[in-house]
Amino acid sequence: MKKRMHPAVIVKILLIVGICAFSLFPILWCLSTSLKPESQIYEVPPRWIPREVTWVHYGQILRDSNMLHYFKNTVILATGTTLITMTVSVLAAYGFSRYKFTGSRCLIWTILFARVLPRVAVIIPYYIILKELKMINTYPGLILVYLTICLPVAVWMLKGYFDNLPIEVEEAAVVDGCSPFRVLVEIVIPMCKPILATVAMNAFVLSWNEFLFALTMTDGKAMRPISVGLAFFIDEMGVHWGPLMAASILMSIPAVIFFSLAQNQMVRGLSAGAVKG
Repeated sequence: MKKRMHPAVIVKILLIVGICAFSLFPILWCLSTSLKPESQIYEVPPRWIPREVTWVHYGQILRDSNMLHYFKNTVILATGTTLITMTVSVLAAYGFSRYKFTGSRCLIWTILFARVLPRVAVIIPYYIILKELKMINTYPGLILVYLTICLPVAVWMLKGYFDNLPIEVEEAAVVDGCSPFRVLVEIVIPMCKPILATVAMNAFVLSWNEFLFALTMTDGKAMRPISVGLAFFIDEMGVHWGPLMAASILMSIPAVIFFSLAQNQMVRGLSAGAVKG
């Protein structure tokens, strides 16, 4: 006789399926719309699966020099932000974790408070600062603003991880003659692959998808990222759903790839163990 499932297990499974369906539906609808001919997009009732698949919207995006330029800008901004976030957050978090100094507790709470503030509350001060520094509509200016989003979370995540690492391994390395910097690079960082992958993934996705700061700190097409470029598919003629959905799918691919690579690195780091030796 087959064993019946407990009602609580059934509820959990249904809840998980519901959450997954709710999360995937916008993506699947976006993909479906991007593959529909223009005439099918506005059908009522809507058709979930297109009668005929067309790639014309993707071709339109890939032939659009402006969209390719926006994509290049986004790659530069996201990559630069991620690399700087990783470097600065590792140094800052390790310093807060291993070295106690006057005001350190207040300073790290201040870093977190900077992330808690809503973006609309700081966007005008940031704009004024960048304008005075002549960094409006520049890669360094945008990356600097993006760092205010990514760095606080990265520092806090890494500090919590560093606090739980066995300090005896570092002390043994110091006894063997390692400098503090060598201890960080050769001992600590190899033990932190899972959290480093998580921090990198978080910084990349946040900077890749950022819209409000990018819209405010750019003027014209030269420095516009693709997240802002998508907004211009809405004009006085209405919403150009086909190209907009195709561009959205193409925009999501690099973030999905980066997430997959970071996820694999997290699994490898966890399976390798916290300490190698």
